[in-house]
Amino acid sequence: MFRDDEMYPPPAGSRDDESREVEDDANDILDDVFGSEPGSPAFGGGGANDEYSDIPRLREKHETEGYRDGVTKGKAETVQKGFDEGYSLGAVLGLRIGKVLGLLEGVWGGVRSVKDESEVWDRERARLEVLVKEGREELRTESLFGAEWWGEDGIWKYDVPGEGGEVVWEDVAKAHPLVVKWEGIVDEEVKRWGLDLKIMDNRRGEDEVAERDATDKILDTPAQPTTGVQKKELAW
Repeated sequence: MFRDDEMYPPPAGSRDDESREVEDDANDILDDVFGSEPGSPAFGGGGANDEYSDIPRLREKHETEGYRDGVTKGKAETVQKGFDEGYSLGAVLGLRIGKVLGLLEGVWGGVRSVKDESEVWDRERARLEVLVKEGREELRTESLFGAEWWGEDGIWKYDVPGEGGEVVWEDVAKAHPLVVKWEGIVDEEVKRWGLDLKIMDNRRGEDEVAERDATDKILDTPAQPTTGVQKKELAW
């Protein structure tokens, strides 16, 4: 006779359930030995990676902010100082160059106004026109502050009288080779045409005198603004 279980075998699903129960029991036994306690930290990769990935981002953020703060502070401390020193020198040079060009253009304008069309006057008009154009070209800012006369650190390369003692910006401007050249040319033209420049000084008003007093303060500004520095240490 056949037994019931032989005639009616259990469905396949029941065998799978039994095998799962056996595996679960085995896992429970091993979990008692190797499993983690309820309070143990998890070793999954998700949370830790997220936490560590923030470190480079924060470091970059702090470096960027520090760089910006450093640049801002550096500008406030050095750029303003350089501007102050450069302004003083530029003002003194501008006064001398303005006088040179003003006198040259004045002489040229006076000669052009002469109605005499003779060859002598035509030659003088042409000569002065060339002289004025050359002066404007050589006394441009780019020429005055070119690498031929100034180092990369802003220090003049030419000799300045009195460098052993206190040097003011007026000394630096007056000794500039281009200024020396063109002031000499102007002096020759003044003598050539018999001009009396003292007349202009006598016609100055009170406002001009006050303006000149303010200008004198700039002219007398030391070219070594930092106490104890020498020429080679001055940078602007």
